[in-house]
Amino acid sequence: MKRSLLAAALVSLLALTSACTNVEGGGATGSNTAAGGASGHELAQAVQADAAVQALVPAAVKAKGALKLVTDPTYAPIDFTDEQGNIVGLEPDLALAVAKKMGVTITIDKADFNGILAGIEAKRYDASWAAFSITAEREQKVSMVSYMRGGTSVLVKKGNAAQVQAVLDLCGKTVAAQTGTTQALNVLPSFEQECAQAGKDKPTSLLLPQQDNVNQAVASGRAQALLADNALVGYYAKLQPDAFTSVDAILVDPSLVGVVTAQDDGGLAKAFQAGIQSLMADGTYAKIMESWNMSSGTVDKSELNPTVGS
Repeated sequence: MKRSLLAAALVSLLALTSACTNVEGGGATGSNTAAGGASGHELAQAVQADAAVQALVPAAVKAKGALKLVTDPTYAPIDFTDEQGNIVGLEPDLALAVAKKMGVTITIDKADFNGILAGIEAKRYDASWAAFSITAEREQKVSMVSYMRGGTSVLVKKGNAAQVQAVLDLCGKTVAAQTGTTQALNVLPSFEQECAQAGKDKPTSLLLPQQDNVNQAVASGRAQALLADNALVGYYAKLQPDAFTSVDAILVDPSLVGVVTAQDDGGLAKAFQAGIQSLMADGTYAKIMESWNMSSGTVDKSELNPTVGS
């Protein structure tokens, strides 16, 4: 993507955005394209309603004709904010495409990642597309519908002066992650155990509220490495090669990523599952994933509350 200042500008852009974005008529960045030349947003806009999917949409949603979604738009290329203040990325495109299958419109609110699940449980939002890894712990509180496979990777400052090539190379170093993520809750603690078992100093955890803060910690040298989804790590390494280097030798805990709804959602999760499956069947899903350079994360089917580890 040709946005040389995007990573540095995301923080200031977030301060200028409105609290809600309607992605029905806008939001295309013009910089992500599939093999056919269409952007992910254009592909989503072209989706036609599917009667079988529409039949599963809860009556309350049909009556409104709209879904209120929420994300944390600081996680490019999955969810981020463009120069016009639109929430864009892989998930907004997929969310719009699924809504088209359902025959409804969407708006996307922004919120801090760490508070989104509570907002879903309280029904302030209908659903969230926010790169949530599917875990057994989360499935005890909300419903989750899989659409992608991700994993944890490591990003370091350009040149990798810390010489991080394996998990044990992080022992004794300051490692940053976003608060509330799988990396903060599960991966970093597991790294601490690995280091302890190897007789090495544990990594020092630096947990920050937004991914932009995490990135800046590495860029400034406050942290020697960060942990994030492989999609994000690859994106920033490609976007800012003069600032960051991805450690491709490390990929930890490949996991399913899913859409989140409340457990008593009236069947909305089933409608999401059917909508995603319909996009897979007609080829739109693969094209949108390709448009964001995420083909490596594609899955063959969408599942409601799949059996996963904690």
